[in-house]
Amino acid sequence: MKLKDIAKEAGVSISTVSLVLNNKECRVSDEKKTLIKKIALENNYTPNINARSLITKKTTTFCLIIPDIENIFFSKLTKSIETYCRDQGYALIIANSNDDYKEDMHLIDLLLGRGIDGLFITISNTSYDHQEEICSKLKALTIPYVMIDRIFDDFSCNQVYFDNVKGAYIATKHLIENGHKRISCITNAVNSKNSISRFEGYKKAMDEYGLAINKDYVIEGDYHAESGYAAGDIILKNNTTAVFVSNDMMTLGLLKRLIEKNIKIPDDISIVSYDNLLNEFMIFMQISSIDQNVAELGTSSCKLMFNLVQNNPKEISTICLNPHLISKDSVKIIY
Repeated sequence: MKLKDIAKEAGVSISTVSLVLNNKECRVSDEKKTLIKKIALENNYTPNINARSLITKKTTTFCLIIPDIENIFFSKLTKSIETYCRDQGYALIIANSNDDYKEDMHLIDLLLGRGIDGLFITISNTSYDHQEEICSKLKALTIPYVMIDRIFDDFSCNQVYFDNVKGAYIATKHLIENGHKRISCITNAVNSKNSISRFEGYKKAMDEYGLAINKDYVIEGDYHAESGYAAGDIILKNNTTAVFVSNDMMTLGLLKRLIEKNIKIPDDISIVSYDNLLNEFMIFMQISSIDQNVAELGTSSCKLMFNLVQNNPKEISTICLNPHLISKDSVKIIY
Protein backbone atom coordinates (compact mmCIF):
# COMPACT_ATOMS: atom_id res chain seq x y z
CA MET A 1 0.00 0.00 0.00
CA LYS A 2 1.19 3.50 -0.87
CA LEU A 3 0.50 6.87 0.74
CA LYS A 4 -2.05 7.70 -1.97
CA ASP A 5 -3.98 4.49 -1.18
CA ILE A 6 -4.12 5.33 2.54
CA ALA A 7 -5.18 8.90 1.68
CA LYS A 8 -7.99 7.67 -0.58
CA GLU A 9 -9.33 5.23 2.01
CA ALA A 10 -9.15 7.81 4.82
CA GLY A 11 -10.61 10.59 2.67
CA VAL A 12 -7.70 13.00 3.19
CA SER A 13 -4.78 14.37 1.17
CA ILE A 14 -1.49 12.53 0.67
CA SER A 15 0.35 15.33 2.52
CA THR A 16 -1.94 14.86 5.52
CA VAL A 17 -1.17 11.13 5.62
CA SER A 18 2.56 11.87 5.43
CA LEU A 19 2.36 14.38 8.30
CA VAL A 20 0.36 12.03 10.51
CA LEU A 21 2.58 8.99 9.94
CA ASN A 22 5.66 11.09 10.66
CA ASN A 23 4.06 12.47 13.84
CA LYS A 24 4.12 16.04 12.50
CA GLU A 25 1.62 18.75 13.39
CA CYS A 26 -1.33 19.03 11.03
CA ARG A 27 -4.92 20.31 11.06
CA VAL A 28 -6.81 17.06 11.32
CA SER A 29 -8.92 15.57 14.09
CA ASP A 30 -7.60 12.97 16.50
CA GLU A 31 -10.17 10.55 15.15
CA LYS A 32 -8.85 10.99 11.62
CA LYS A 33 -5.26 10.55 12.83
CA THR A 34 -6.25 7.30 14.52
CA LEU A 35 -7.97 6.12 11.33
CA ILE A 36 -4.92 6.90 9.16
CA LYS A 37 -2.59 5.00 11.50
CA LYS A 38 -5.04 2.10 11.70
CA ILE A 39 -5.21 1.79 7.91
CA ALA A 40 -1.43 1.93 7.65
CA LEU A 41 -0.99 -0.72 10.35
CA GLU A 42 -3.58 -3.09 8.94
CA ASN A 43 -1.99 -2.93 5.51
CA ASN A 44 1.59 -3.29 6.79
CA TYR A 45 2.57 0.08 5.34
CA THR A 46 6.34 0.66 5.24
CA PRO A 47 7.65 4.12 4.39
CA ASN A 48 9.78 4.41 1.25
CA ILE A 49 13.09 5.63 2.64
CA ASN A 50 14.47 6.42 -0.80
CA ALA A 51 11.48 8.54 -1.69
CA ARG A 52 11.63 10.32 1.65
CA SER A 53 15.33 11.04 1.25
CA LEU A 54 14.66 12.79 -2.07
CA ILE A 55 12.52 15.26 -0.17
CA THR A 56 14.42 15.60 3.11
CA LYS A 57 17.92 15.20 1.58
CA LYS A 58 18.64 12.76 4.42
CA THR A 59 18.88 8.97 4.39
CA THR A 60 18.77 8.50 8.20
CA THR A 61 21.81 6.27 7.72
CA PHE A 62 25.25 6.48 9.31
CA CYS A 63 28.34 4.40 8.64
CA LEU A 64 30.93 3.00 11.04
CA ILE A 65 34.37 2.00 9.74
CA ILE A 66 36.31 -0.18 12.20
CA PRO A 67 39.68 -1.96 11.88
CA ASP A 68 38.81 -5.46 13.10
CA ILE A 69 35.30 -6.74 13.81
CA GLU A 70 36.79 -9.91 15.37
CA ASN A 71 38.45 -7.84 18.09
CA ILE A 72 36.17 -7.91 21.15
CA PHE A 73 36.70 -4.20 21.79
CA PHE A 74 35.48 -3.21 18.31
CA SER A 75 32.60 -5.68 18.24
CA LYS A 76 31.30 -4.24 21.52
CA LEU A 77 31.81 -0.69 20.25
CA THR A 78 29.87 -1.56 17.10
CA LYS A 79 26.97 -2.97 19.10
CA SER A 80 26.85 0.14 21.31
CA ILE A 81 26.74 2.53 18.35
CA GLU A 82 24.29 0.44 16.32
CA THR A 83 21.87 0.15 19.26
CA TYR A 84 21.94 3.89 19.95
CA CYS A 85 21.43 4.80 16.28
CA ARG A 86 18.58 2.33 15.85
CA ASP A 87 16.82 3.72 18.92
CA GLN A 88 16.98 7.14 17.26
CA GLY A 89 15.52 5.83 14.00
CA TYR A 90 18.83 5.62 12.12
CA ALA A 91 20.34 2.64 10.34
CA LEU A 92 24.07 1.91 10.67
CA ILE A 93 26.23 0.47 7.89
CA ILE A 94 29.23 -1.39 9.36
CA ALA A 95 32.44 -1.69 7.36
CA ASN A 96 35.62 -3.55 8.31
CA SER A 97 38.97 -2.17 7.06
CA ASN A 98 41.12 -5.12 8.15
CA ASP A 99 43.43 -2.54 9.76
CA ASP A 100 44.59 -1.35 6.32
CA TYR A 101 44.75 2.35 5.47
CA LYS A 102 44.05 1.62 1.78
CA GLU A 103 40.76 0.08 2.86
CA ASP A 104 40.04 3.16 5.00
CA MET A 105 40.44 5.31 1.90
CA HIS A 106 38.41 2.97 -0.30
CA LEU A 107 35.57 2.54 2.19
CA ILE A 108 35.15 6.28 2.73
CA ASP A 109 34.60 6.78 -1.01
CA LEU A 110 32.40 3.70 -1.32
CA LEU A 111 30.12 4.71 1.54
CA LEU A 112 29.80 8.33 0.49
CA GLY A 113 28.19 6.96 -2.66
CA ARG A 114 25.50 5.43 -0.46
CA GLY A 115 24.37 8.90 0.62
CA ILE A 116 25.10 8.45 4.33
CA ASP A 117 24.32 11.33 6.70
CA GLY A 118 27.43 10.91 8.87
CA LEU A 119 30.56 8.81 9.36
CA PHE A 120 32.05 7.21 12.46
CA ILE A 121 35.61 6.05 11.88
CA THR A 122 38.28 4.24 13.85
CA ILE A 123 41.27 4.44 11.56
CA SER A 124 43.59 1.52 10.86
CA ASN A 125 46.93 1.44 12.64
CA THR A 126 48.70 1.65 9.28
CA SER A 127 47.00 5.01 8.68
CA TYR A 128 49.50 6.59 11.05
CA ASP A 129 52.14 6.17 8.33
CA HIS A 130 49.82 7.94 5.88
CA GLN A 131 48.40 10.69 8.08
CA GLU A 132 48.47 13.44 5.46
CA GLU A 133 46.55 11.31 2.98
CA ILE A 134 43.89 10.26 5.50
CA CYS A 135 43.49 13.78 6.93
CA SER A 136 43.05 15.25 3.45
CA LYS A 137 40.35 12.68 2.72
CA LEU A 138 38.50 13.47 5.95
CA LYS A 139 38.81 17.25 5.53
CA ALA A 140 37.17 16.98 2.12
CA LEU A 141 34.04 15.32 3.53
CA THR A 142 30.83 17.30 3.23
CA ILE A 143 29.07 15.26 5.92
CA PRO A 144 29.76 15.20 9.69
CA TYR A 145 32.31 12.67 10.90
CA VAL A 146 33.60 11.56 14.29
CA MET A 147 36.97 9.89 14.90
CA ILE A 148 36.69 7.24 17.62
CA ASP A 149 39.41 5.73 19.84
CA ARG A 150 42.31 6.28 17.40
CA ILE A 151 43.15 9.90 16.65
CA PHE A 152 45.92 12.11 15.29
CA ASP A 153 47.51 14.49 17.80
CA ASP A 154 47.77 17.44 15.44
CA PHE A 155 44.52 16.97 13.51
CA SER A 156 41.61 19.06 14.72
CA CYS A 157 38.27 17.30 14.26
CA ASN A 158 35.36 15.93 16.26
CA GLN A 159 36.75 13.00 18.23
CA VAL A 160 36.15 10.73 21.21
CA TYR A 161 38.92 8.67 22.79
CA PHE A 162 40.41 7.38 26.05
CA ASP A 163 43.44 8.73 27.92
CA ASN A 164 45.85 5.90 27.09
CA VAL A 165 48.83 7.40 28.91
CA LYS A 166 46.83 7.48 32.13
CA GLY A 167 45.54 3.93 31.65
CA ALA A 168 48.99 2.41 31.11
CA TYR A 169 50.44 4.44 33.97
CA ILE A 170 47.76 3.13 36.35
CA ALA A 171 48.36 -0.46 35.19
CA THR A 172 52.12 -0.32 35.69
CA LYS A 173 51.84 1.56 38.96
CA HIS A 174 49.54 -1.17 40.28
CA LEU A 175 52.21 -3.78 39.63
CA ILE A 176 54.90 -1.62 41.23
CA GLU A 177 52.81 -0.93 44.33
CA ASN A 178 52.42 -4.69 44.74
CA GLY A 179 56.18 -5.04 44.96
CA HIS A 180 57.16 -5.76 41.36
CA LYS A 181 60.32 -4.10 40.03
CA ARG A 182 61.14 -6.14 36.94
CA ILE A 183 58.14 -5.50 34.69
CA SER A 184 57.84 -6.37 31.00
CA CYS A 185 55.63 -4.48 28.57
CA ILE A 186 54.05 -6.07 25.50
CA THR A 187 53.31 -3.14 23.22
CA ASN A 188 52.15 -2.61 19.65
CA ALA A 189 55.05 -2.25 17.23
CA VAL A 190 53.02 0.02 14.93
CA ASN A 191 53.78 3.71 15.37
CA SER A 192 50.23 4.64 16.36
CA LYS A 193 48.91 7.19 18.84
CA ASN A 194 47.47 4.55 21.16
CA SER A 195 50.52 2.28 21.22
CA ILE A 196 52.88 5.20 21.79
CA SER A 197 50.67 6.55 24.59
CA ARG A 198 50.42 3.17 26.34
CA PHE A 199 54.19 2.68 26.24
CA GLU A 200 54.59 6.26 27.47
CA GLY A 201 52.35 5.49 30.46
CA TYR A 202 54.36 2.34 31.27
CA LYS A 203 57.64 4.27 31.05
CA LYS A 204 56.28 7.14 33.13
CA ALA A 205 55.44 4.81 36.04
CA MET A 206 58.77 2.97 35.83
CA ASP A 207 60.71 6.24 35.73
CA GLU A 208 58.70 7.70 38.60
CA TYR A 209 59.73 4.81 40.85
CA GLY A 210 63.30 4.74 39.57
CA LEU A 211 62.99 1.30 37.98
CA ALA A 212 65.16 0.25 35.07
CA ILE A 213 63.65 -0.81 31.75
CA ASN A 214 65.98 -3.38 30.21
CA LYS A 215 65.78 -3.65 26.45
CA ASP A 216 64.39 -7.18 26.63
CA TYR A 217 61.55 -5.99 28.88
CA VAL A 218 59.88 -4.24 25.92
CA ILE A 219 58.31 -6.79 23.58
CA GLU A 220 56.70 -5.79 20.30
CA GLY A 221 53.35 -7.22 19.25
CA ASP A 222 50.55 -6.23 16.88
CA TYR A 223 47.42 -6.24 19.09
CA HIS A 224 46.56 -9.77 17.87
CA ALA A 225 46.62 -12.96 19.96
CA GLU A 226 49.39 -14.57 17.90
CA SER A 227 51.88 -11.86 18.89
CA GLY A 228 50.98 -12.28 22.56
CA TYR A 229 51.60 -16.00 22.21
CA ALA A 230 55.05 -15.35 20.71
CA ALA A 231 55.84 -12.86 23.48
CA GLY A 232 55.34 -15.64 26.01
CA ASP A 233 58.67 -17.25 25.13
CA ILE A 234 60.48 -13.96 25.74
CA ILE A 235 58.72 -13.44 29.06
CA LEU A 236 59.90 -16.86 30.19
CA LYS A 237 63.52 -15.89 29.58
CA ASN A 238 63.81 -12.22 30.59
CA ASN A 239 63.59 -12.73 34.36
CA THR A 240 60.63 -10.40 34.96
CA THR A 241 58.05 -11.06 37.65
CA ALA A 242 55.22 -9.19 35.98
CA VAL A 243 54.01 -7.99 32.61
CA PHE A 244 51.82 -5.14 31.43
CA VAL A 245 50.06 -6.14 28.21
CA SER A 246 48.70 -3.25 26.17
CA ASN A 247 45.59 -5.01 24.90
CA ASP A 248 43.40 -8.00 25.76
CA MET A 249 43.91 -9.91 22.52
CA MET A 250 47.67 -10.13 23.14
CA THR A 251 46.93 -11.15 26.74
CA LEU A 252 44.80 -13.98 25.40
CA GLY A 253 47.72 -15.26 23.32
CA LEU A 254 50.15 -14.82 26.21
CA LEU A 255 47.95 -16.82 28.57
CA LYS A 256 47.74 -19.66 26.08
CA ARG A 257 51.53 -19.89 25.85
CA LEU A 258 52.10 -19.62 29.61
CA ILE A 259 49.52 -22.32 30.33
CA GLU A 260 51.22 -24.58 27.79
CA LYS A 261 54.45 -24.12 29.77
CA ASN A 262 52.68 -24.80 33.09
CA ILE A 263 53.33 -21.23 34.28
CA LYS A 264 50.91 -20.23 37.04
CA ILE A 265 49.20 -16.85 37.18
CA PRO A 266 49.96 -14.96 39.43
CA ASP A 267 52.32 -17.24 41.37
CA ASP A 268 54.95 -17.33 38.64
CA ILE A 269 54.03 -14.28 36.54
CA SER A 270 51.69 -11.39 37.36
CA ILE A 271 49.66 -9.77 34.58
CA VAL A 272 47.77 -6.53 34.10
CA SER A 273 45.98 -6.27 30.75
CA TYR A 274 44.24 -3.46 28.88
CA ASP A 275 40.56 -3.26 27.77
CA ASN A 276 38.93 -5.46 30.47
CA LEU A 277 36.98 -7.52 27.97
CA LEU A 278 38.33 -11.02 28.68
CA ASN A 279 36.97 -11.77 32.12
CA GLU A 280 33.44 -12.63 31.07
CA PHE A 281 34.96 -15.49 29.04
CA MET A 282 37.50 -16.65 31.65
CA ILE A 283 36.77 -19.76 33.72
CA PHE A 284 39.77 -20.50 35.92
CA MET A 285 41.03 -16.97 36.62
CA GLN A 286 40.17 -13.30 36.38
CA ILE A 287 42.67 -10.84 34.92
CA SER A 288 43.38 -7.40 36.39
CA SER A 289 42.89 -4.94 33.55
CA ILE A 290 42.43 -1.33 32.56
CA ASP A 291 38.78 -0.82 31.82
CA GLN A 292 37.73 1.31 28.88
CA ASN A 293 33.99 1.71 29.15
CA VAL A 294 33.09 0.78 25.57
CA ALA A 295 29.43 1.65 26.08
CA GLU A 296 30.44 5.14 27.22
CA LEU A 297 32.71 5.49 24.18
CA GLY A 298 29.90 4.48 21.84
CA THR A 299 27.25 6.62 23.53
CA SER A 300 29.49 9.70 23.67
CA SER A 301 30.34 9.29 19.99
CA CYS A 302 26.66 8.98 19.06
CA LYS A 303 25.60 12.00 21.10
CA LEU A 304 28.30 14.02 19.40
CA MET A 305 27.21 12.82 15.95
CA PHE A 306 23.53 13.61 16.49
CA ASN A 307 24.47 17.06 17.76
CA LEU A 308 26.46 17.61 14.56
CA VAL A 309 23.62 16.41 12.34
CA GLN A 310 20.85 18.28 14.15
CA ASN A 311 22.52 21.48 15.29
CA ASN A 312 25.53 21.89 12.99
CA PRO A 313 27.72 23.51 15.69
CA LYS A 314 30.68 25.60 14.56
CA GLU A 315 33.11 24.52 17.29
CA ILE A 316 35.09 21.26 17.28
CA SER A 317 34.41 18.79 20.11
CA THR A 318 37.24 16.74 21.64
CA ILE A 319 36.09 14.26 24.29
CA CYS A 320 38.77 12.45 26.32
CA LEU A 321 37.38 9.69 28.55
CA ASN A 322 39.09 8.31 31.64
CA PRO A 323 40.03 4.62 31.95
CA HIS A 324 40.31 2.92 35.35
CA LEU A 325 41.79 -0.23 36.85
CA ILE A 326 39.68 -3.30 37.57
CA SER A 327 41.74 -5.27 40.09
CA LYS A 328 41.25 -9.04 40.03
CA ASP A 329 43.47 -11.98 41.02
CA SER A 330 46.25 -11.93 38.41
CA VAL A 331 48.73 -9.85 40.44
CA LYS A 332 50.84 -11.39 43.20
CA ILE A 333 51.92 -9.24 46.13
CA ILE A 334 55.69 -9.39 46.60
CA TYR A 335 56.90 -8.44 50.06
